[in-house]
Amino acid sequence: MTRTRWLIAGLWLLAFWLAAALVVAPKLQRDLEAAAHAATRDLPTGYQAPEVRVAGLEATVSGRVRQHAQRAEILATVKEKVRAEGPLGGDLNPIQKVHDALEVVPYPPGWLMIAANGTRGQLLGEAATEYEARDLGTLLGQKWSEKGGYLDNRIKPNPGLYDESLTAQTTTLARLPLPRTDVSGDSAQIQLARIGGDWQRLVLDAKDESLREKVIAMGIEPSDWEKSIQPALQNVRNYQSNQRAIAAEAERQAKLPPPHLFLAARDKRLLVRGEVATLALKRELLNALIDVFPEWRVLDDVRVNAQRRAVADFGPISEALLPSETNEDLRLAGKSLVLGLPGAAWKKVDFEVGGEAQPWKDLLPKDLPPAMLQDDSRMVVEWLQGSAKGIPKLPVRLQPSFITLTLLPDKVILAGQLAEEPARTQIIESARQKYAGRAVVMAESLLARGTCEPSGDLQQTLRSFPDLPEMGSQGVIAFSRPGQAWKSIPASEKLLEPGAVAASGLLPQEFPAAMAEDTFLDGFDHLRHHWKSLTTAPPPAPATQPPESRTGNSKPNTAN
Repeated sequence: MTRTRWLIAGLWLLAFWLAAALVVAPKLQRDLEAAAHAATRDLPTGYQAPEVRVAGLEATVSGRVRQHAQRAEILATVKEKVRAEGPLGGDLNPIQKVHDALEVVPYPPGWLMIAANGTRGQLLGEAATEYEARDLGTLLGQKWSEKGGYLDNRIKPNPGLYDESLTAQTTTLARLPLPRTDVSGDSAQIQLARIGGDWQRLVLDAKDESLREKVIAMGIEPSDWEKSIQPALQNVRNYQSNQRAIAAEAERQAKLPPPHLFLAARDKRLLVRGEVATLALKRELLNALIDVFPEWRVLDDVRVNAQRRAVADFGPISEALLPSETNEDLRLAGKSLVLGLPGAAWKKVDFEVGGEAQPWKDLLPKDLPPAMLQDDSRMVVEWLQGSAKGIPKLPVRLQPSFITLTLLPDKVILAGQLAEEPARTQIIESARQKYAGRAVVMAESLLARGTCEPSGDLQQTLRSFPDLPEMGSQGVIAFSRPGQAWKSIPASEKLLEPGAVAASGLLPQEFPAAMAEDTFLDGFDHLRHHWKSLTTAPPPAPATQPPESRTGNSKPNTAN
């Protein structure tokens, strides 16, 4: 072969390599990158699909994955399963080396919340898997129960948002807050934590806006705040409010003097005299005496005073309280006197003393002044000594005078009680003048009773009757003491529940709510019927057009 032919062959070979470098190689690289993308785009990463760059026979894989196993699967796929199209590809993978630029970035761990009412609470939150939710619920519940508490596990798995934490037991479990047993009204608590992190207490008295900001700052989704955290927070707040009210009442009760009772027995009669806090406690005591001593006549001389401590844990009532029928001193035979104090057994007291003597003084606790027992002691001693002529009548406490009002668009129901018949007549006549021609005034339940407090000047009450509600409205209820202005609130079905009127703010704070609620019963019946008519009323008929419009013979209105 001549030199010329060698030169021509070399030129052709150079042209071939130039064509391969400029045309075939870039197309092969693009084909390999497309094949790699197709092979890896459906592989799980938790993020966007990985990016593959091919340079020659080497590929570089970049992007983010949640787990190391996902990274290994992507690298193996690029190295073994990528195929190029065309005669140069076939069943072989031209990529000879794969460079790993993938970053393992797990999702954040889940969250936990303890909403505790004292020692009992709910364990709320979301974990990465069912196993993590189950294990955390079991471990946290066991540790909480070691301190006398109980946790209701309500953790839910949410693998789409969270990954498991490796430090849950070393931090979250190790620093679990303890149940609170403080009886002062501060035993409720809300504790919040990211799994693997430390617990943070949410202050129940803080506003929802600041608490929501704190929760979201911890990386918790706003939807979790609305669906789980805020309702649990409100439930614990209600518990705390009740506990504080109970603690405040207990503190108030502790400052009141305890009750006392004298039981004097003679001639098959048992005189009970003293003072307790509530009518229910008095009835319970009298029923117990009647049951234990059916052959004795029980004489009730027990007063009810709300300024006494509401306790009644007197000693057991038994035959030991009765007198002995045989006694060397005939004056003492068949007679006895015992004193009952809360938290102590009944104590026998000497009744052969003067009326001003205090043989029971050393038995009294420090918070019960002897002066509170003096009159009762004098009376029972005189009764046992035979000098008292019967049992003196106790002064009758006057019942409160009050008026209740139920207003419907076409009906007015007056109820309550007044001391004087003229005052009752004035109230009724004033209501009839106020609502004349628009509503029927019903006053059968407004009574005149001589046992009520005097009414005084009624002008403020007569001039302040509330207006009738509009047609289609729910109605109105109102309350007034004689001589005071009416106070009214809109009627609603919630007010029909027991105790709802007392909690509505309609009544004065010290007024016996049950007495007022009873007078609303008749008005509530009328309200129920009125509300039922509102829901069953037919829709209004459409307005009819004038005859001219229906026939089409109307004439235009011409101006002169």
